[in-house]
Amino acid sequence: MEERRRHPRIPAAWTVRLQADMETVVGHAVDVSPYGILVITAPTAPLKVGHSYWVELVADKGNTLVALGEVRHVTGKGAGLKMTVRLPV
Repeated sequence: MEERRRHPRIPAAWTVRLQADMETVVGHAVDVSPYGILVITAPTAPLKVGHSYWVELVADKGNTLVALGEVRHVTGKGAGLKMTVRLPV
């Protein structure tokens, strides 16, 4: 299978909160790239492919980043998002 990512992913262990309509979805990032993030979370039902949600990332040393992220794919375990700002990787 051909690799479609523009940037390589690196492991991460960040807390993530997504504001999906009236529901907050909490999960954790398992890998990131400058503009992409894989979030493991349950439930995934509130997350819709193609929709954008506010994403709050709590990275190393408690540093927080809030930005819009577009859901690119959803599985039973989580979602891949394309971020609108460069992530601290």
